[in-house]
Amino acid sequence: MNRWILFLLLYVGTSSAESVQLDVYQCDRYAAELVFLQQNTEMKQSDQARITRLIERIENYCESPTVARKPPVEARERQSVFGHAHYSDPEIYAQWQAFFQKPAICHHGEQNFQSAVKCAEMVAKQRQAFESRLDKQKEAKERNRRTELTRASKEISQETTTPPSVASKRDDTSYQLNTDIALDKNAGHFSRFGFWLSIVLCGYLFIELIKHMSRSSSTINDNKKRSFKPTYHALTSKLDNKKYIIVHRSMSPLLEELDIDGVALSPFGLFVFVSCPYVGEIEANLESEMWHVTREGGAQYFLNPLNAVKIRASKLAECVGAKSGVKYIVTFNSGCQFYPGKPVSCFEIEQVAFEVMRYTQFIFSYEQLRYFEQRLYSQSHALEASHQIAS
Repeated sequence: MNRWILFLLLYVGTSSAESVQLDVYQCDRYAAELVFLQQNTEMKQSDQARITRLIERIENYCESPTVARKPPVEARERQSVFGHAHYSDPEIYAQWQAFFQKPAICHHGEQNFQSAVKCAEMVAKQRQAFESRLDKQKEAKERNRRTELTRASKEISQETTTPPSVASKRDDTSYQLNTDIALDKNAGHFSRFGFWLSIVLCGYLFIELIKHMSRSSSTINDNKKRSFKPTYHALTSKLDNKKYIIVHRSMSPLLEELDIDGVALSPFGLFVFVSCPYVGEIEANLESEMWHVTREGGAQYFLNPLNAVKIRASKLAECVGAKSGVKYIVTFNSGCQFYPGKPVSCFEIEQVAFEVMRYTQFIFSYEQLRYFEQRLYSQSHALEASHQIAS
C-alpha cells in the first residue's frame, strides 16, 4: 500500500512539473510583439529585458501550442462596448454606445501587437471626440439654465412691483401700524443689546475691583509683616548658645521703648537687629532720607532704615553702658533686590548668622555680657523724655 501511495506522489509531482503550453493565439501575439521590438531602432533597457522574457516564454510555452477556443456567439454578443470603465453613468454610457463605432482593425485581419496599438489609438480618438461633444452639451445646458433663471427672476420682480396708482391708494392706518411694529422690533433689539452690555461691564468692573482689593490687602499685609521670629530662629539655630545670647524685644522693656527687634550679646560685639518688612526691588540711596520699593501691585516710599537703626543702636549703647563694639544690622526678607547695590549693613535673614559669625575678635568679657543682659532686662524707663527715638 505504501508503494502505491509513493508512486502516486511521484507521478503527480512529475506531471505538475511539466510546462503548460499556451494556445496559438497567445503564441502569435508574443511572436508579433518580439518582431516589433526587434525592429525598433531606439531600444531601451526595459525593451531589451522584455525581449528576453518573450524569447523565454516562446521557447518554454510555445513548443506545441494548443488550439485556441473561440467563445460562443452569445458570449461575443454580450461583450461590452469599449468605454464601460470610463463612463459609469448609464445615460452617458448609452450615448457612448450610440456614438462609438468599433474600428475594423480591432476585429478583422491579422491580430498582432501593431494592430492592437492601432486599434487603441483609433478608440482614443473616438473617445476624445465624444468627450468634446459632452462638454459642449453641458455648456449649452448651463446657458439654458441661466437664461431660465433670469427670466423667472424678472417675472417675479414684475409681479411684486405695484403700480404708482395702487401704491398711492394704500391705507395710511396700515402703513402707520407697520411702521410702529418695525420700531418696536428695533427697540426690543437695542434694549436686549444694552442689557447684555451692562451685564458684561458690571462683571468687568467687579473683577477689577476684586483685583484692586486683593493687591491693596496684600500690600497692607506685607507692610505689617515686621517680625523678628524668622531672624530669631535663624540666629538660635546657627549660633553657639554658649557664646551668643539672643534677646528678643518681647523679653526686654528697653528694646520695646527703643523699637529694636532683637539684640545678640557676644564677646565679639553687641549686635542690634531691626527688621524691614518690604519685599521687591528697593532703590537704596545711603544719602537719601527715603527709600523706594517697587513690586507687583504697586510701589511706595519708606524711611531709610539705616538712619533709624544708627540712632537706636547709639541709644542702646548709652543705656547698657557699652562704649564700643556695638554693631547694627537691618534684616530683609528673602526676595529683595537692591539697586544700585546692597548697602553694607543690610542682609537677608539667611545671611544674618554668617555676618555675626564673621566677627571673631574678643571685645567684651563674659562678666560684661552678664552686666549688659541685666541692664536690658531691668531698664524699663531708662530713657529720658527729651530723648527722641527714630521710628
